Amino acid sequence: MKNKTLTSVAGLMALAFSVPTAAVDLCHVANAGFLIKGETASVIIDGLMQEDHYDGRFALPSDTMVGAMMNQTGDFDNLRLVLSTHRHGDHFDPKATIRHLRQTANVKYAIPADALPTLEANTLTEPEKDRLFVIEDGPQSSFTHAGIEVQTFDVDHGPNQPQNVGYRVTVDGVSFFHTGDISATREQLATAGVTAVPVDALILPFWYGMGDPLQLQTIKESWQAGRIVSTHFTPDPQPWMERFGGINGVLKMVEDAHQNPLISTDEGECTTFD
Repeated sequence: MKNKTLTSVAGLMALAFSVPTAAVDLCHVANAGFLIKGETASVIIDGLMQEDHYDGRFALPSDTMVGAMMNQTGDFDNLRLVLSTHRHGDHFDPKATIRHLRQTANVKYAIPADALPTLEANTLTEPEKDRLFVIEDGPQSSFTHAGIEVQTFDVDHGPNQPQNVGYRVTVDGVSFFHTGDISATREQLATAGVTAVPVDALILPFWYGMGDPLQLQTIKESWQAGRIVSTHFTPDPQPWMERFGGINGVLKMVEDAHQNPLISTDEGECTTFD
């Protein structure tokens, strides 16, 4: 596969809720990063990081977890795919990606097109490019690797922000949608083909929909989500939270915004979808 750029597809045809064939674990790695662990293959989304670019503002995986990811041990023993929503350092680490490429032989990677130069700047070789799915900005795309089905969508990150890819990932019949750092309107999502997309779990940054009725309506119209997974919480309370009553007030607003949300903050915390 030569630096594969995905072929766009016209849309999602006859999407329906997946019929699970096995229990699948969704495990928090750090920040907005997750491991989706299936019976025979697993995928990391936005979790392969080792370098702090934000002075501790966003959580990184522990050295122990980084070691397990790099060596494909423990929960990462059947890791076959790594996805990155966008090139910001709290979601994507080019040095960690290069290191992982060179320590594994059976893993492939999907990155936004504008993240490719950051890998090339870190000595990405031509043979290593062959293991990349490069997601172009705009069109919907789809691919399958190691039995993991992936559909990609353009999800707006906001003005002057990098390309942001939303991923619908199906592992053993269970589907997850990771929005990355979403700042999208209903109109933008509809243009990107995100309309009533059925998923067992929708992974969102906690602030999207928090206290915003229009964004909450956008979530309801854009996805048919079995459960909302709220993430991207900072490790330490931030000054802006005080106007909402501190971190506990923020958590209550998130809980009030979504029915029975799954709030993911702790490393290694797993929830089974079956």
